Amino acid sequence: MRVKICGIMRAQDANSAIENGADALGFVVASPRSPRNLSSVHARKLMKLAPVFTTKVAVTTAEEPKTILNLCSRLKPDAVQLHAHSRELIRTIRKKEREIKLILASPVHDKSSLKAAVQVSTYSDAVLVDTPHPHSLGGGTGKTHDWSLSAEIRETIDPHPLILAGGLNSENVATAILKVKPFAVDVSSGVEKKIGMKDHQKIKEFIVKAKEADM
Repeated sequence: MRVKICGIMRAQDANSAIENGADALGFVVASPRSPRNLSSVHARKLMKLAPVFTTKVAVTTAEEPKTILNLCSRLKPDAVQLHAHSRELIRTIRKKEREIKLILASPVHDKSSLKAAVQVSTYSDAVLVDTPHPHSLGGGTGKTHDWSLSAEIRETIDPHPLILAGGLNSENVATAILKVKPFAVDVSSGVEKKIGMKDHQKIKEFIVKAKEADM
């Protein structure tokens, strides 16, 4: 099971995630409404901490191609996670940045979410299913959603990778993995002491529980 620790804002938190076996680190950029938003300068410094086999993910709610392409150029992430996207936007990005993987968020509301996620799977490298935020793009709600819907999405788009997010923590991640069988799990607030400050023990426990559930 692959694990992404998202919302990294401090070097010590990035190092803790790396030391405890995180497969990917997420850095929120160009997302002014997010309390975990980083400047591109700060994000670039933190990304340099990631070793060669740890995936660096730029997470953004930006919708303008120019903004996203500038992020790609300045940060050189391994992947970009978009919470606002369209086929036209993806085509524009792929013309300029062919090597960067695109993770596209697809919120899970109800049964109608299945059709949306299937569509997203046709022009992404991975689909991230998350609990929608009622007032803004993206997740970060710290709340779970109906995992049976996520499981149905995963079965429908298989073998396309599905990343499960939304309200995960060390106490529920094993159950979520067994129910959904995702390609990876993504956590942010579930391993925090407070917004922007990770709890290193929670990071360790989350990664251990996630890896053990997939054995």
